[in-house]
Amino acid sequence: MSAAEPFLVPRQYSTPVNGTSLLPLLLLSLARQRQSPITTKSVKKEYDYVIIGAGSAGSVVANRLTEIPCVNVLLIEAGSPPPVLTDVPVFARESWYTPYDWFYRTAPQAHTGNGLVGRQLVYPRGKMLGGSSTMNHMVYVRGNRHNYDNWAALGAKGWSYDEVLPFFKKLEDNRDSDIVADGYHSVGGPITAMRPTYTTETKPSMIQSAANLGYPSLDSNGPRQTGLYDHQATVRNNQRCSTAKGYLVPAENRTNLDILPNAMVTKILLENKRATGVQFDYKGASYVVQARNEVIVSAGSLNTPQLLMLSGIGPSEELNKFNIPVIADLPVGKNLQDHGGPNLDFVVNIPIQTSGEKQKNSSVVKQYIYKRSGELAAADGEIVQLFLPSTYVPPGEDNPDYQSHFSETTTDIAKKYFGLTPEVYNQVYKPYEGKPLISCYTTSIQPKSRGTVTIQSVNPYDAPIVDPNYFDDPQDLDVVVQAMLTCLRVGTTPPLGNIVTRIQTLFPGCEQYAGNDPEYFRCQAQSVITTIFHPVGTAKMGDPSDPTTVLDPELRVKGIDGLRVVDGSVMPTITSGNTNAPIIMIGEKASDIIKQSIVCTSSPNNTANNDIANNVLFYA
Repeated sequence: MSAAEPFLVPRQYSTPVNGTSLLPLLLLSLARQRQSPITTKSVKKEYDYVIIGAGSAGSVVANRLTEIPCVNVLLIEAGSPPPVLTDVPVFARESWYTPYDWFYRTAPQAHTGNGLVGRQLVYPRGKMLGGSSTMNHMVYVRGNRHNYDNWAALGAKGWSYDEVLPFFKKLEDNRDSDIVADGYHSVGGPITAMRPTYTTETKPSMIQSAANLGYPSLDSNGPRQTGLYDHQATVRNNQRCSTAKGYLVPAENRTNLDILPNAMVTKILLENKRATGVQFDYKGASYVVQARNEVIVSAGSLNTPQLLMLSGIGPSEELNKFNIPVIADLPVGKNLQDHGGPNLDFVVNIPIQTSGEKQKNSSVVKQYIYKRSGELAAADGEIVQLFLPSTYVPPGEDNPDYQSHFSETTTDIAKKYFGLTPEVYNQVYKPYEGKPLISCYTTSIQPKSRGTVTIQSVNPYDAPIVDPNYFDDPQDLDVVVQAMLTCLRVGTTPPLGNIVTRIQTLFPGCEQYAGNDPEYFRCQAQSVITTIFHPVGTAKMGDPSDPTTVLDPELRVKGIDGLRVVDGSVMPTITSGNTNAPIIMIGEKASDIIKQSIVCTSSPNNTANNDIANNVLFYA
């Protein structure tokens, strides 16, 4: 198998401990935390609310709405309950290319991708209960105050930083007392955040080198974001804390919540410009379920626009291509934003095992089983992040526009997950096979480029066409080059510079530049970038009179009654950093908005526990 092939071939979920004698003991230890809820045994013909997608936002809304006893909810998820081993933080990538992943790739990129097969990026998305919160790297980042104030300024009234901060606090159960003490955090919420206990051998030197360069250590979710973030992760006692665990497990015994996995919604039903229900496939049959109050689409920034367009809500020019009747001509699928960028890699010169060797080491596995520490507790190898400003940010302004992730890695990661051409892998990474590496992944966290999500057919099982259009705006490339130069400074400043050396191999097509030349880094970024899986913005909320918006500030689809979108697609602009926590916050705030419209009555049609036999659609 060549370096180009692995991401083309689906595989089953497996980890380095599969097939070992320690697997049963590891599974038993993980069972101390329930990671997935009990699912429904029957589905009714109608509900007050039908939620499409049990991911980072949909799980939140399902939990919060069913806190009201008179409301009943059906939560439909295309994927299945996740494997138990997804709870081990370091195994985050093992879900890629499996049945728990939508298995997407981008369209060929115009401004980067010279070193990628087909100029396409691998684009995993979670297809299971908890969605991408069950396969992400768990880094807990809220973004920057300016992000939310900008949303409000653009017309998303009610979404300023001061207005969303209470919802960030509501979702949070922060286990690090020093961070809670700054007043920006809380305890007791559904999602646990804490520093992973694992400390790689290189981490102290990394933090000291950053300090020597003037980058202070701080809580980037607190008063200021700019600096070095010894990151927290969404883990509970060093097991993953997905929204399936945090929100659905506590709600699983509510009689007014039905959770249906392995069911694919194919269409939103619309009558007289009102959403009345959904059509979905389950176990080879097609069904229709009615929504008395609302249909809530939480399928994510790729699948939400696809479903809206298939249902007749989207740009008329796109829908007309497929003879889909236009119910609402709205810019669905426009405004796609994502965080993508290149790596700068360093080889570690002190005698340590590679991260892959550690994961296979029986003593390391036992350390995790008995102490919940060691390499398996690492959030997919993440060590620290730097949030820093480029020259495009006014001096002194706390509004960093690039993020650098330092993590443990190996050439296996590049070979299996990046989608590299064999030429790139063989020239750049193959000479370092078997060696421990530190990677500095860089990205512009306030990208100016905008992409699109469109449909390729009327078949809902055909993947959407995803074009992030990376580096369409040259400023994004400039910012990434500045970020790479920062990585180089950190990696060559003692004490880190005393124990690591930048890899010396150059990317094909860039050999004419000196390895430290900014033009070399520009060339590398145009050759190979990866995504950190933060697509947002494809159903933009804001001022209803703004022709670029799909939703009003209460997340209602313009011109359609009874239909809301609640997921990352609603963001007008992307947040400055990892997007999982902001999307959970969106779920919390949306739930609060929806709850304000609920009026309980004694009518039989508004009773959650309506168990009349003729109201059962089927038994799951």
